[in-house]
Amino acid sequence: MMENNLNIRLVLVRHGRAGGNARHILNGVRRDSPLTRLGRAQAKALAKSWKERPDVILTSPLKRARQTAYYFEKKYGIKATALGLLSEQDCGDWSGHCARVILEKHPERFFPYEDGRRSHFLKSVPDGESWEEVVGRARRFLKMVKEGYRGKKLLVVSHGVFIIACTSLLSGIRPPRLWECRLKNADGVRFEL
Repeated sequence: MMENNLNIRLVLVRHGRAGGNARHILNGVRRDSPLTRLGRAQAKALAKSWKERPDVILTSPLKRARQTAYYFEKKYGIKATALGLLSEQDCGDWSGHCARVILEKHPERFFPYEDGRRSHFLKSVPDGESWEEVVGRARRFLKMVKEGYRGKKLLVVSHGVFIIACTSLLSGIRPPRLWECRLKNADGVRFEL
């Protein structure tokens, strides 16, 4: 965790399971998949078990994140604000395709784990967003948080790749070790800024 004396508590939550997650489908921003029945149950259980009232709830505008944020809105009576910066990586031409199949054909487009296996994290995609572009969005988001939310507790509902980009920027953890920090659906990570 980073200490910058901004007194900001930032919790990044990955949405509940959405259509395609179990089959490693690249939803990205182009497939606005809603939560599955399991995803709704995960989101509801997470909100129910949540102990700390946020001052602000921010969410990606995609259905799976908004639907997850809904349970926190309902519990705390706080309207979530949707921000495009919080969206998932644009998977371009590969949106809706299985990451495992694409990995077999284009292993060079995926980051490796420390042991050499290939992750499902994309370096770049045809007509989509590169990892560096996602990191750039995360950097802009974190700058906005530091400038506008001093002394606040923020609950942010977003997506796996975006959250891992924020995690890298806030923790200094870099690939390939970074890929081990990925979140499961309806899981979160906390930072003190």
